[in-house]
Amino acid sequence: MLEEYGKEILMLGGTIAGFVAALLTVMEKLLDIQNRLHTKKERRPSQPQERTPIEAMSSVDFFSSKPLRGSSYLLLNETSVIVAAGVLLNYVGLTLSRHLDSILFLDMTGTALVAILLGPWWGAIVALLSNSVVNWLLYPEAGADVVIFPWSLVNMTGALFWGMLARQAGFQKYVRTSKSSGLAHTWFLLSFGVAGAVVMSIPGTLVQSALHERSIFALNPEVAESLSARIAHWESAVQVYLESLLGLTWSEHIGWYVVNWFQNCIRYIPDKTMSAAIALVVLKYGYPLFERELIHGGPDGDRPGDERILPLVLGLLYAPSYAVLISSEDYAGILYWPLWSLPWLFILYGYFNLRYWGPSDDALHEARLQRAERYARALKPIGKEPSYEFCRRLTFATLIASLLFALCLPVLLMDFYRVTFKFFCVVYGFLLVVHLIRVAIAQNISVARADG
Repeated sequence: MLEEYGKEILMLGGTIAGFVAALLTVMEKLLDIQNRLHTKKERRPSQPQERTPIEAMSSVDFFSSKPLRGSSYLLLNETSVIVAAGVLLNYVGLTLSRHLDSILFLDMTGTALVAILLGPWWGAIVALLSNSVVNWLLYPEAGADVVIFPWSLVNMTGALFWGMLARQAGFQKYVRTSKSSGLAHTWFLLSFGVAGAVVMSIPGTLVQSALHERSIFALNPEVAESLSARIAHWESAVQVYLESLLGLTWSEHIGWYVVNWFQNCIRYIPDKTMSAAIALVVLKYGYPLFERELIHGGPDGDRPGDERILPLVLGLLYAPSYAVLISSEDYAGILYWPLWSLPWLFILYGYFNLRYWGPSDDALHEARLQRAERYARALKPIGKEPSYEFCRRLTFATLIASLLFALCLPVLLMDFYRVTFKFFCVVYGFLLVVHLIRVAIAQNISVARADG
């Protein structure tokens, strides 16, 4: 009952947030139109005496039309696009796996994409948003919190692992090479897939222990029976071996952890390997401009650094889930509080590491402005294409229509906020897909023209 009440409250909040988002989008568009008209009026009476280069004019117009225009442009055209693509890929992967009864979850495909492009902290933020917010709100069955919340530890572990691995020089060299050898592809699948599965299966086994679950393979009954007998033999062998070293009680627990960790490794290897591979394919074919700027570091070859506020944002998002995990008996919170508290050690370490040894604020700000200017120069010609402008205006008209329709729902329906929430999910979901596809097409056209 409390869970349904909590979901209804969050649905009401989501409905209000969607309504406000649509309203702000309309207002931003109107302000942008007003700003264009005002700029044209100012340019008419005063003619410049000296002609300036085209690149310099575009740079000045880009930064002087609004305060902090460069940073806001970067937030709208880089960070929000990547985060939205990550959350959407995670949800689509989980939905397909549930409806198709697949052995693959693929609910970390978007996490891998964000971790590779934006780094470990953004990847962990997207993992937490996908697992503890989006999946929980849209989960169709009762008891969603018991099923979903604890596994945020596995998702955050994968994001941190993939993000740190993607920062290595070997990965940059692998992605930069257009004709990578089979050995290079094997290295990628082994490091991001197999090694990632081994690492993520550790918190996965601990979560299973807290929830009193065992790894179950959906196999042919004969194969499952044979494998269960083999696993039972392994478990007894491990317990016998450890009994002489640690005593009977400890040997039973460690034997259970070892056997279930091994089973989780087998389950995770195909899932994490496919998730990382799909994320890299989406990156290469969908967002080549992000690849050049965020992986290869642009013309200077310096990858963007992490801001020290990111671990704090992750901690802020994890705090509600942590409160539920530590206080609920369903998660054995009193017994397993070190497990639920472990992310705080990484959060504190990340903050102080970036605080004292990370890049300075001035360096990050300058790098953001330069990257935003390169994005603007690359994408500005594409924005003038008739088809691009047509899609943008159609999206704007659809937002206005959805806003007007949402205003009528309280009059027509009793349970209006639930219907409105689902309405915004469907409309904004489709518009988000269209927007991400439009950005991907624009980036591919821009890179193709630059290379040509």
